Amino acid sequence: MILASALGSAQESVRLVPRRLLLYVAPAPASAFTPADALMIARSLHQRLQEAVPDVVFVEPAAGAVSPKQEELNAVAEQAGADSWMQLSMEGDWASARVRVRAFDLLLRTAVADLTAARASWGSPGGLSQETWSDVAQAIAGKFPMLESAVPASGRPQLVRLIIKALPGSVVTGLGAPPLKISADGTAFRMMPPMKEYFFRTELAGYVPVSTRIYLATDREIEVRQTSPSTWGLEGSLADSRAPGFDVSVYFPSSIFARFGFSTYALGLALNSTGILLDMPLTNLVLQVGAYVSPEDRFFRFYLGLGGFVRLVHAPGTRPVLDQLAPAGVRLILGAEAPLSDRAKLYFELTPTFYQTNMPDALRAALGQENAPGWAFGPAEALNLLSFRVGYRWRP
Repeated sequence: MILASALGSAQESVRLVPRRLLLYVAPAPASAFTPADALMIARSLHQRLQEAVPDVVFVEPAAGAVSPKQEELNAVAEQAGADSWMQLSMEGDWASARVRVRAFDLLLRTAVADLTAARASWGSPGGLSQETWSDVAQAIAGKFPMLESAVPASGRPQLVRLIIKALPGSVVTGLGAPPLKISADGTAFRMMPPMKEYFFRTELAGYVPVSTRIYLATDREIEVRQTSPSTWGLEGSLADSRAPGFDVSVYFPSSIFARFGFSTYALGLALNSTGILLDMPLTNLVLQVGAYVSPEDRFFRFYLGLGGFVRLVHAPGTRPVLDQLAPAGVRLILGAEAPLSDRAKLYFELTPTFYQTNMPDALRAALGQENAPGWAFGPAEALNLLSFRVGYRWRP
């Protein structure tokens, strides 16, 4: 046991190690440069950069006929054991060459250089002998500092493989740029620095986004469980701490919702000098529409909406009719909900409410709101700025 521990310490230690940068040189489409020309240019670039930027290890140049996409360059660099890459592409010909240089840091998942410059001085392959590549060296100087990291005896910075399993087509963000896309086989991977905490988000149209927090120490596989949200739900509420209500909700794409229900003053809490329980033969039929402004995986999810209602009087022994004091109204909805479980949520809504009325004085007397704060009355309207609603929302 002691011997194994000693051998492990000898093979791996914490020290400063240089970054490893893969050089990829290729002619741009429709240029006059050949793969053989690209190889000569790659060797020139490799030699000069080794002299100008000694604290970076440049992996042997690679040459090819087609410039790959960034995702392909990331994979090529990772397979070569590099933690960054530089791509140089050439346009034109030897007499009128133009180069573009891009550099990308795989550890930070960010672009660190993007340079375009003319090379009219080449003239021919022999002109490479005078090429210093000073502009390229300056563009990356100081951009790839040495790492203090646990490294094997080879001296390469240690990266570990994070494999993510999710539904094909899902996009994972939070692990650097570009976002990681789950392939058709349901997996994707990215090489990451170990001994760190990562927070990433998995999204797919038609499914609830999933946020995941992990601590990455060694190679690891994470399976993301994605669920398709229900298109309907039920909720119970209490308006202004006294009037109970019930709603049926319908959910549409893009976080839009519609709700239809009622709140009644025939049964509830009065909490005033006249008694404890409500006993008013009055019910509001309510239609609301709105949209969530926060993603589904947020703990507090905020939404906005607008509702309209009609007020029915239903005295015993009579048919329900529109309330003569205030037959209809509208309300603004400013809401927030927090989860109790995957399906159940508590919510709170501020609902400033506008009432239509031709008899504001009678309405004021009927509501018992003579001097209540938050109420305002006009010649044909009434406004309750402090109206609110609390409730329980269930979505199967």
